[in-house]
Amino acid sequence: MLTIYRQGDSYLHRIDPRTKLLVTAGTGILVYLSGPLKLGLLSVIVLLLADVAEIPISNLLRMLRPMSIFFAAIFLFHLLLTHGSSVLAAAIPVVRFVLLILFTTILLHTTSQSELNTALIYFLRPLGVFGTGIAFMVGVAITFIPGLLLDKETITRAQTARGYKPKGLNGFIALIVPLMQRSLRKADELSDALESRCYHRDKKYYYYEKMLTRKDRILIWVFMAITILWISV
Repeated sequence: MLTIYRQGDSYLHRIDPRTKLLVTAGTGILVYLSGPLKLGLLSVIVLLLADVAEIPISNLLRMLRPMSIFFAAIFLFHLLLTHGSSVLAAAIPVVRFVLLILFTTILLHTTSQSELNTALIYFLRPLGVFGTGIAFMVGVAITFIPGLLLDKETITRAQTARGYKPKGLNGFIALIVPLMQRSLRKADELSDALESRCYHRDKKYYYYEKMLTRKDRILIWVFMAITILWISV
């Protein structure tokens, strides 16, 4: 579901990661507050952003496929258990989740892990060492999740090639045990790499302060104005 950063020279790639993170978080608030018409407009916007970031629409749809069961469960839950709910009302929460995933996907597609980690540290500076630790854990998770998904596919193919067809609890155990083994091995390798580089969370590792450019400040002010207008209408 989560995409890996792809180096590019699009307009979205060149925006400061702090600006992209701030705008993406603000867009999540707009998604939560929007009704059917505004959600339709946001859907058009996310498609335009995907085109600017050079992400094929087919790739976006493929990223949503693993979440299809989750979306169906949300839809049925609202349709069957919410009093007076219609098909349209039940579809709105699903559309919101889809848009949140797509906007986040565009952010991760156009922002490297290092840039995203730097942006998180910038916004979490008031929390001190605790904020730095949170930013580091988020960066590690974003780096590891695509690898875990790839390991899952590798293990599944290997078991299929050996003629084993996992089903039920036994199939789950047959998948989760080697996957956990690979995850723990990667965690040990990461720990050794950090130790060899004398990493310590109490130290400061970002000694430069990149200033926001004029276009980043304009983009932030324009987004704030759109947000106020969006909420008031």
